Order: sequence, then structure tokens, then C-alpha cells
Amino acid sequence: MELRKSLKRLSTKTPIDNLIGGGIQQTEVVEFYGGFGCGKTQICQTLTVEVAVAEGDVIYVDTEDTFKPERIIQIAENKGYDVEQVLESIHLVPVLTCAELEAVFESIPNDLDPTLVVVDSITALYREEYVGRGTLSERQGALRKFIVALKRYVRRKKCYCVVTNQVHDDPGAGPFLPLYLRQKAVGGHTLYHIIDSRIFLRRGKGGQRIARLMDSSRYPEGEAPFIINEYGIEDPEAPRIRAEQQEEED
Repeated sequence: MELRKSLKRLSTKTPIDNLIGGGIQQTEVVEFYGGFGCGKTQICQTLTVEVAVAEGDVIYVDTEDTFKPERIIQIAENKGYDVEQVLESIHLVPVLTCAELEAVFESIPNDLDPTLVVVDSITALYREEYVGRGTLSERQGALRKFIVALKRYVRRKKCYCVVTNQVHDDPGAGPFLPLYLRQKAVGGHTLYHIIDSRIFLRRGKGGQRIARLMDSSRYPEGEAPFIINEYGIEDPEAPRIRAEQQEEED
């Protein structure tokens, strides 16, 4: 209990923090999953910038070629951060196969103590390499082995960890159910029992995105809005507050 009291949290600076006790806690793995364009990678890249500007090392494991340095630069510049410092703190690890993904922790220097580990996404390569129901058992076993290794690394390094995941439609769900009940995260029970907090993302009204905490050992289900803009992800109220502050300065 005393050890857990000393653990810090990484704020998303959005209402998502309210879902998970104030932010992403050290030694825990938080999963963001949802369909295309829901904001998964944007969350990862915004958190990467916030950690990097504070001179924290970020290990960014990219399995889908979604990491774009131009986006990192845009977020950093709009926030008024030192772009070179941000870029120098990011250790990009592009992987093309499951074997490369599973060997990630062997390739990281032992003297590197990252503040944040990002895996974007955690199941994409397994879906590509293990095709068909006949490979399901083998795929789930390999995926579980990687997740366990990830959690051990995160706990040993006492860092923050964010992973993204894809979704598939649940054929047994009725068409009138909410989207979060019709779309399931890839990986099934292999991930359900290991990930600390699972957050489903979807598009909302007026350009907002909605984050819904679906599963956690510590927090109840709930929803929170956020937006995506040139600053990365933000509280929906942030643009208004920024405009009011600008008017006062003028």
C-alpha cells in the first residue's frame, strides 16, 4: 500500500482523467480501443509530447506506421514547447512482425529508464500473421505472452504505459444496442484479464470524441468527452478558455 501511494499519474489534461482516478498511473497498462479515426493514436502522440517536453524518455512501438513526426512537431509548436527537445526524447521502434514485437524489450538498452511506453497497436500484427480460426489458440497464446512481458517491463521500470487496439463487430449484438456493445476489442479474454483499464473511443456530436471506461479493477464505468485539434487532444472547454484569455491579454 505504501508503494502504491508513491506512484505518480500522467494526466491527459482532458476529462478522461476523471475516469481513471486522475490520470494514467505508473506500473499500469491503459488500453484505448475503437474504430478508425476515433482518436487512439492522437492520444498516444499527445501524451508522448507532454512526457518528452519534461525530458522523459518515451519508447514508442509502432506496428501500423501511424507515428508521424510532423504531427509531433505540430503539437509541440502549438503548445510552445522546445521541438528539438521533444524529438530527442522519443525512441521510435517500428516493428513489422510479431517476432520483432516480442523481441522489443530485448532491444531496449538496460540503462534506459523510460517514463512512458506506447504500443500502437497491440493486436494488429497478430491479426495479420495468425489468420483463420485454426490459429486462434496459438495467436492468443502468443499475444498473452507479449502482454505479460509488457506488464513486467512496465512494473520493473515503474513507468506509464498506453496501448491501442482495434475492434471487430460482435455478430451476436443487436443493431439497436449502443456502439460500445456492438464493437468488441480484438484479443478477447486474453486482454480482458490482463489490461488494467480499458477505454472505448467513439465519435460524438459536434466534432467531439467520447471515451468510455469499459473495464477496470478499480473504477466504475463512465464516459468523458474530448476533442482533437492542432494541440493534440484537449478538454472540449480548452478552446473557449484560451480565447477568453487571449481577449483579456489584448
